[in-house]
Amino acid sequence: MLEEKFITAENIARRKEFLEFSEVDVEILSQIHQYLERNEVVVDLFTDSFYRHVFSFPELRMMLSDEASIHRLKKLQSKYFFRLTAGDYGEDYVSDRLKVGYTHQKVGLEPRWYTGAYRKYLSSLLPILHEIYGDDSTKLIAAYDAVLKVVFFDMDLALDTYFHSSMQKLFRLANYDSLTSLPNRNLFYDRLAQEIKKVQRTESSLALLLIDLDQFKEVNDTLGHPSGDLLLIEAAHRIRKCVREADTVARLGGDEFIIILPELNTHTHVERIALDIIQVLSKPYQLDNDTVYISASIGITVYPEDAQDIANLLKHADQAMYVAKAEGRNRFSYFTQSMQQEAKEKQELTNDLRQALVRKELHVYYQPIIGLKSGSITKAEALLRWKHPTRGMVSPVIFIPLAEESGLIHEIGDWVFQQALACVVDWQKRLGFVIQISVNKSPIQFEHPEKQVWQQKMKELGVPGNRINVEITEGLLFKQSAKTKERLLDFRNDGIEVSIDDFGTGFSSLSYLKQFDIDYLKIDRSFIKDLEKNSDDRALAEAIIVMAHKLGIRTIAEGVETEVQRDILKSCGCDFVQGFLYSPAIPAAEFEKMIAGEQSVRS
Repeated sequence: MLEEKFITAENIARRKEFLEFSEVDVEILSQIHQYLERNEVVVDLFTDSFYRHVFSFPELRMMLSDEASIHRLKKLQSKYFFRLTAGDYGEDYVSDRLKVGYTHQKVGLEPRWYTGAYRKYLSSLLPILHEIYGDDSTKLIAAYDAVLKVVFFDMDLALDTYFHSSMQKLFRLANYDSLTSLPNRNLFYDRLAQEIKKVQRTESSLALLLIDLDQFKEVNDTLGHPSGDLLLIEAAHRIRKCVREADTVARLGGDEFIIILPELNTHTHVERIALDIIQVLSKPYQLDNDTVYISASIGITVYPEDAQDIANLLKHADQAMYVAKAEGRNRFSYFTQSMQQEAKEKQELTNDLRQALVRKELHVYYQPIIGLKSGSITKAEALLRWKHPTRGMVSPVIFIPLAEESGLIHEIGDWVFQQALACVVDWQKRLGFVIQISVNKSPIQFEHPEKQVWQQKMKELGVPGNRINVEITEGLLFKQSAKTKERLLDFRNDGIEVSIDDFGTGFSSLSYLKQFDIDYLKIDRSFIKDLEKNSDDRALAEAIIVMAHKLGIRTIAEGVETEVQRDILKSCGCDFVQGFLYSPAIPAAEFEKMIAGEQSVRS
């Protein structure tokens, strides 16, 4: 049997036919072979002559480093050329010739050297043919023609190995991921299409498992891409061990993998594999000197139950995967039709949000922040509101994540800042009221390549840095990226103060409070709402205030709704409060009336 399937017995026959390589030629070559057998020294002399020729080329001499290797190769070369006239040119001969071609590739021999080698062989064989056939020109020409045929047959096989290897390399480049060696998106689509055809014939089903590595971006950002690559390679290895040989594991790109589970009998089998994958991926990864932990979120969809085509099948797997992430990560989720409806509504809302600024549907509201010592408004938080033409007021809890996912947060965030800055300038100019406005800045905005855009705008208008306070989340500091540090330092250098919003609900690490030189901690409303009746919440709020003051950080309590809450916070030493006790977030015109009224009372 041929070892290389790309050349079949039928292919061999066709090649011989095209070369007019007949049994008469085989008989002539056998006669030449008998002569060479009786005169082996002739072959040895030819081999010596051939290697002297080879050694005259430095690039070939470098491949033959020691005498032992040269001696071994000479013996192999003698056998190689000796077999050219052996008279047996079937499957075994072809298989042997292909092995020689692949061996030459491994040692780095380029195909251009083949023509010179065979030319040398033909030149050396011509005097031997003359010695065998003497002056019988007819027999001499027939013999030389037979030798030419076998040489070209042989050389064609050798060069085919180079072509075949190149095609294999191109196939791998086109169909396999270069990092993990798993099938890539292209081959995955092809295999999925084939598996769907099988399902249609057998009336069975298949499952897709879309796997996204949680926290992978943090590994890349903190340890660098080489460590991220090591993690991906190990993750691919672990996933592959969880499935059967007949299952396909592919890498779609980035930190996303996908599995095709054909011949699906029960959902129990799918869930077992999903749980196995979640378990193995959550184990520690040793990346050089660093040990890291990640988890996985898996979306599962089934054909033909959930979709009738590849595009929708993948879309549904993606939707299910994001549900798994939203529910806390490190879990799997099946696709349901309700997800499709939610995804449709989400897409429609995102499209509407793209037009919201142009249509003037977005508005900035202001919620006063009260100094507990003075009892007056000293600050305000700028809060974005969306008045949709048909849906009415859309909650920021709904549309802010959409803005972040779509990238609209950059444009919208800058617009909010500009609106707040305009109010700072206007109120001081018309009312003589000096106020600091807090503007929320999403972690996504810190990834924007342009920096100091806000500071440049403030400088253009002659507004001091302390008129704006930037509110960020704890999670942003936890990532500790170089870009985040640089942006926060820029704010500090320009006099812009920084607050941590919703403090106590995230990572709450003392180390980053010291490292990033924070100005304010905003105590989350979850600690405030039960202050009156929950001693634990009161103790936690007081501990946050004391800790912050020890670090030179001022505190702002959010969600203050009763006088009792205010009085407790004041007794604990809290600096500022905001909440419905004083006012909800209100439009700029109403806020202006509030501060104007406060000024008139003072006067």
